[in-house]
Amino acid sequence: MFYKILILTVSLFSMMSCSHNLPDFTTRLSSRLPTDSKAEAIGEYSLGCLKGAQTFSGMEKGLVLSQMKRGRYWGHPDLIKLLSRAGEEFYNSNKKIIIGDLSQSRGGPTLSGHNSHQSGLDVDVWFKILTSQDHPSLRDLETKEMKPIDELGDDQLKLIKFMAQDSTVERIFINPSFKKKLCLNSGSLKLTAEEQHKMRAWWGHDDHIHVRIKCPSDSPLCVPQRPIPAGNGCGEELNWWFTDEAKAESAEASWAELKSLYLEKIIKLPAQCSFYSDT
Repeated sequence: MFYKILILTVSLFSMMSCSHNLPDFTTRLSSRLPTDSKAEAIGEYSLGCLKGAQTFSGMEKGLVLSQMKRGRYWGHPDLIKLLSRAGEEFYNSNKKIIIGDLSQSRGGPTLSGHNSHQSGLDVDVWFKILTSQDHPSLRDLETKEMKPIDELGDDQLKLIKFMAQDSTVERIFINPSFKKKLCLNSGSLKLTAEEQHKMRAWWGHDDHIHVRIKCPSDSPLCVPQRPIPAGNGCGEELNWWFTDEAKAESAEASWAELKSLYLEKIIKLPAQCSFYSDT
């Protein structure tokens, strides 16, 4: 199985030093196998876990997996299927999309990178689109090698539209400037009102989109996010993102703040997530 090969790769990577007084299991998060059970997303997107996580078979077309050492390539089957469909779409055009973080093998909070991605229903997809002739090295696929872009080209618009029109997608987070450009776009890849409704401005996201799918029908303990406000999101709510107040709130958290938030979330995880910290 492809995931067993990935496990051997990432098992060489230790997330954090024990000197930071973190739970012992944090050093194993990138190398643990998922629970051997039916797939189920549990809790909230930003406070939950994942049973029976799945990953890619390695046979999917049009997909390139990045950030393998982080061990965040697991998701609910619905998410894996969505990404496989997207890969097939780009493969038919001799292109490949780069998949970033999904969730850990059992979901749950992470020390860095995300507030959400906890229940196997979130994924980052890079704006950088490869041709079928591109064969990037593992180093090229590291987050630090992915560069922000200034404009949304046809490839990026195609990616956005593909995700936005999928019925399983609940919302997509994107850079406020790009959201504004989508609102003004009148080309052949113009989003419909329903697709535009799913596009939500958020800090950063100038090198990728964050795609979030709906709570699956097989996951009764999954907690849906508050519904998106009515409208296409191109009005006053978008203008706020260009104010000094919005810029002030974009400051990055310190290590101490990240550690505190991480430990707090572990304590607050739903009772059904007790397997998260098991060996």
